[in-house]
Amino acid sequence: MIKKIVFLGGPSTGKTTLCEALAKDLHTITVPEYGREYWITHQVDRRLTPQQLLHIAKMQNQWEDQAASRANLYLFCDTSAFTTWHFAIHYHQKALLELEQLAKDCWQRYDLVVLCDDDIPYDDTWERSGDANRHEFQVFNQQYLKSHEIKHLVVSGSLSQRKQQVLTALGLTPKELCF
Repeated sequence: MIKKIVFLGGPSTGKTTLCEALAKDLHTITVPEYGREYWITHQVDRRLTPQQLLHIAKMQNQWEDQAASRANLYLFCDTSAFTTWHFAIHYHQKALLELEQLAKDCWQRYDLVVLCDDDIPYDDTWERSGDANRHEFQVFNQQYLKSHEIKHLVVSGSLSQRKQQVLTALGLTPKELCF
């Protein structure tokens, strides 16, 4: 049985770095963020249409489902349909009904939800929308998880500290790991 762990957080909160580091340490794989590559090649004026956002959420789920058969005990997911839904709300003030449903149902897909804190320096790259946007997304994530009573783990600190927090939540001790 594969345990699926999803990582949430505003832009540049260390989700990808943490996913990849944990996958390496646990000899398994990650599911990258489909939407990042899609956005880079399909965005127009830094936006995607509601239909494109729905496509991203569906493909992210498909990538997760396909990766599960190749994973070794754990599958680290760099994003979820919830995040794509949030982008739809942020940029269009609403989401297509099918995307809303995917976002609502996504919590059943994961054994652990990890919210990466925004306590690390912001890495400003051309495809990101700024540190103020990061904070806004972070607050939204925190409020949503709390108001919907979605059990989650908040990780903060250095990469090493964040890895240890996730490993502890998974019930793994250092001697069980083969670094």
